[in-house]
Amino acid sequence: MILAVCLNPTFQNTMVFSSFLEGEVNRCNRYRLDPSGKGVNVSRVITQLGGDVLHLTHLGGYRRQELIDMLQAESINTIWADSGSPIRTCTTIIHEKRGTTTELIEEPLQVAPTTEAAIRELFSQHIRQCSVLVISGTRAPGYSRHLYADMVQEAKSAHVRVILDVKGEDLNSCLVYNPDVIKPNLSEFASTFMPGHTVFEQQADTGIKDSVIELMKRLYEANGTAVVLTRGRFPTWLYDSCGFTEIPVRAVQAVNTVGCGDAFTAGLAWGLHEGKPLREAAEIATDCAARKAALLRPGSILE
Repeated sequence: MILAVCLNPTFQNTMVFSSFLEGEVNRCNRYRLDPSGKGVNVSRVITQLGGDVLHLTHLGGYRRQELIDMLQAESINTIWADSGSPIRTCTTIIHEKRGTTTELIEEPLQVAPTTEAAIRELFSQHIRQCSVLVISGTRAPGYSRHLYADMVQEAKSAHVRVILDVKGEDLNSCLVYNPDVIKPNLSEFASTFMPGHTVFEQQADTGIKDSVIELMKRLYEANGTAVVLTRGRFPTWLYDSCGFTEIPVRAVQAVNTVGCGDAFTAGLAWGLHEGKPLREAAEIATDCAARKAALLRPGSILE
């Protein structure tokens, strides 16, 4: 199976407004509530593709059972440790008149001191039953800085393929253990490996293309790690044993872009799990991201 790890769960509240005025009362009659977080989104899309996935996370607070029930209703197979902290809620505001999606993110609270040991135990119990490990997103406060790196080391020692959708310190600390694929977006890649250069998530920024390709090449040669960089509506950049290539992105009428990157990660993991070459898996992933963008539901390729 595929093991999807994310230590930052959330409820996702999606609200659609025909128009929106800052500083005024705004009402909407189209809204939805979904279980979310990068790992939930990845697990949902893999499940929708027909894949066998196990989601590892933490849960806590008075709404814990509510989230468990929602995950079960979607057949998202989840194992979890008690965090002793409430589950956050993030809100998406869709402005139909302007065609914009705005994300309001609650930062998570710190997990209990006992949470990490329980997460590590669950991980060790299940990793050897898996062929692919996906780690997505930032750690909630309270986890040690080397947790993800330890997971990658354990997975690689068990001959499990590793895909990382993380950034910054977490990504850098994992590279020494030679993950198979890293999949940040271009903005996250620049913030991790190009200090002082800011790239916005919907910005083409072709002016740094040559520098980025050189960095991708160096990472591959040093670690044997393929690099896949998503760029929103612009072509995906990929570097592997065959060198650099661009994967075209299918144009769609975007409804809600929240979770598109997670849908891409899910498609990539599912494709590799099914034995597809990386570039073919990236094409599957690109299609998953496009399907997600056309839907209101976050982190999903089915409405």
